[in-house]
Amino acid sequence: MANTIQLKRRVSGNSGAPAALKSGELAHNEVNDTLYVGKGDDGSGNATTILPLGGRGAFMDLGNSQTIAGAKTFSVVPKSSQDASAGADLVRKSQFDAGLGGKAAAGHGHAIGDVSGLQTALDGKSDDAHGHVIADVTGLQTALNGKAPLASPALSGAPTAPTPISGTNTTQIATTAFVQSALAGFGAGDMLKAAYDSDADGKVDAAEAADSVPWTGITGKPSSFTPSAHSHAISQVTGLQGALDAKAPLASPALTGTPTAPTATNGTSTTQVATTAFVSAAIGALIDAAPGAMDTLNELAAALGDDPNFATTVTNALADKLAKASNLADVPNKATARSNLGLGSIATQAASNVTITGGSISGVALDGGTF
Repeated sequence: MANTIQLKRRVSGNSGAPAALKSGELAHNEVNDTLYVGKGDDGSGNATTILPLGGRGAFMDLGNSQTIAGAKTFSVVPKSSQDASAGADLVRKSQFDAGLGGKAAAGHGHAIGDVSGLQTALDGKSDDAHGHVIADVTGLQTALNGKAPLASPALSGAPTAPTPISGTNTTQIATTAFVQSALAGFGAGDMLKAAYDSDADGKVDAAEAADSVPWTGITGKPSSFTPSAHSHAISQVTGLQGALDAKAPLASPALTGTPTAPTATNGTSTTQVATTAFVSAAIGALIDAAPGAMDTLNELAAALGDDPNFATTVTNALADKLAKASNLADVPNKATARSNLGLGSIATQAASNVTITGGSISGVALDGGTF
């Protein structure tokens, strides 16, 4: 069977580099066809930089169509001998500028002097269409001086304008008739002091009338007001007595159900409440402290002799007794011991706990996983 080594890879989802790599670790993103490598070492084996190493997503593809973004420059300027000659060749800027030199733009103009004999032919001719200045028209300037400009005119006399429709609210000029009509509809007479303050005491008559109504004339008023700071009896608070009855007293509470409490540290000897977990730990410590006590059931089985059946029988019986005596839910066995040591089964070992030095491996597959 041939050996297989697979890089860390991503076959779908987001393009771009993985968030983290080990120093020298490779990863291929099939979304943007780019191979990345972890560069540098932070002291713990982790790469400090992740760089694109190869692939169509990071480098030019010579054999397929590809869109290349960003401005491209040449570190070495092409020589004049490398100027474009075939239709598919790239053109240097200097070659392009030289080709344009001396060429006229597609749209351009000419002066009279650029056309031979044109100025001579035009000399002495008068325009078919010609104009006059204001001074050439008798009385025109005087007539213009008597007119108002459109911008900020300074009118005199009694200028008039059309009266806007009532309610108009625009930049249209308002006439005196429009203003008087608006005032009449507004009812300005009601706002006169003589109308709202007939006794001229500085107070509105309507407010004075409201203030004069005695408190006794108000129906539904409370007979008294509760002060801001006051107290209530327990019976005045709905449901409070029932809530208190459901609570246990601090002195000699009679608890029901399955009450719980924090488990004290092993060895504690105070008035703190002891939980079942504390009792189990205390019994286990007492058994371990007994003379000749074994650290594990496997050690006990080995000490019982070479007879595997006898050792197994005694070990299982002792485990059952210990579980019942200390109320333990589980007694460590060989599988638990392997898990505690970071070991897998005989066929699978935890990768982080296996180091291979020297020798050779054949018929295996190394999978870098995905990111």
